[in-house]
Amino acid sequence: MERRSHERLHVNYQVRLFYGNMVYTGTVTNLSENGMFIRTMMKFPVNLALITVLRAGERIFKIPIRIKRSVLPGNDSKKMEEFGLGVQILNHPVEYMELVSEMRALS
Repeated sequence: MERRSHERLHVNYQVRLFYGNMVYTGTVTNLSENGMFIRTMMKFPVNLALITVLRAGERIFKIPIRIKRSVLPGNDSKKMEEFGLGVQILNHPVEYMELVSEMRALS
């Protein structure tokens, strides 16, 4: 059974995650209308809601997210590219939805 309702688009966008008074960095490696994967070594609690600021070229997007899963190093041989956070987009900001729509039209 397919878990995602929308196909992910491969990207390489810098993102900042704001949690309390701390700011963390990561890289968005794929995204869709409903979610994204953020490559980072930081661990956050599942179901935590926080704000991200995503930079796509010259455009900057403030996006509320919820952490759905965390993939961190263990005793296996996973590559660095596989570590990070699977997140759900909350409140679907119009500007973000336009970005995804533009990217879909180009793919």
